[in-house]
Amino acid sequence: MTVENAAMRLNDLIMEREQLTELIQKELKYNISEDAKTSVIATVDFLKDEILTLKDILNELN
Repeated sequence: MTVENAAMRLNDLIMEREQLTELIQKELKYNISEDAKTSVIATVDFLKDEILTLKDILNELN
């Protein structure tokens, strides 16, 4: 895989994670249990950390 292909793939992964984060955060608007809210928040936090890691890797490639 070339550096250019790796950068494009990382950008795709970042966009996918950002879209997934937005969709999951919408779950908080619904009337769900506190346990479900905690799970949603934990998942969003995990995805945000993953996005930052992917962005760091992308920056190192450039």
